[in-house]
This record gives sequence, C-alpha cells and structure tokens, in this order.
Amino acid sequence: MKRFLRIYSKDKDNIKMINQSDKGFELIILSNSVLNDLINTINSYKVTNDEIYIAWQMKFKPNNYILYKNCKFSEPIDNFRPKEPKKLFGKKIKVVCEGTTFYTNSFMYKNKTVQHTTEKYKDGKLLERMLKISELNLKNEENETL
Repeated sequence: MKRFLRIYSKDKDNIKMINQSDKGFELIILSNSVLNDLINTINSYKVTNDEIYIAWQMKFKPNNYILYKNCKFSEPIDNFRPKEPKKLFGKKIKVVCEGTTFYTNSFMYKNKTVQHTTEKYKDGKLLERMLKISELNLKNEENETL
C-alpha cells in the first residue's frame, strides 16, 4: 500500500532539502521532535512493507508539489555546518526514490513542461485524491485494529 508523507511550506522551518536530483535528496531536520515523529512514521510504514511517497510543496510556488515515489531512508546522522566544523546543524537523512512526478493547482502551470526536466505538471486534484484515499485507508486500518 502507498503511504504519503506531506511536507508543506510551513514545515520548512524545521526540514530542509539539499542535493536534490531525480533519484533522491537529503533532508536536514533541525528539530528533535520533528525527527522523532518522522522516524516513528517511517518505521511504522516499514513494518507493514508499505511504499512511502513524499509530497513536497515547493517553496516559491505554493500551488506546485513534487511527489517522490517509493522512498527509502537512511539512518539519521549528525550534520555539521561546512564553515563551522564544531557547530551541529540538525540531523541528515539521505532519501533515495524511484522517480518524481510534478503536480500543480495553478492553471498557469498545468500541462507545461517543468524546468530542467522533460516531465509536465499534472493536475493537483489527482494528488489531493491520492492523499485523501491514503488517509481513509489508514483510518480504516486503525479502526480494524481496535
């Protein structure tokens, strides 16, 4: 089953993305509580062998999302600032994914090619539906276990 982690613009005070490519990226997590929540969520999905997808809201285009498919996560490691080697700057998690898909809720971007790729933006309603179906499935599974 597909499980979705959603990372919105408001979450980006505690979560940063670096070294982004089509096959993965690195997350820098600045808050220990956010890190613990993320690790617990990932581990609960791994127990049931679910595929983990990440829906990432773009920073400067809030109507646009990148969906990272079937993500695999490394263990968190300490991240130090390059110019200040003794100063800890959150924890780093390397994420490897099978591919990306781009979604938008803006008519200006729909069916237009994404910069630096050959892909086109898909309708954001499709992503919203996938997220809602995922939530319903999760709630049904929780009710069955009670």
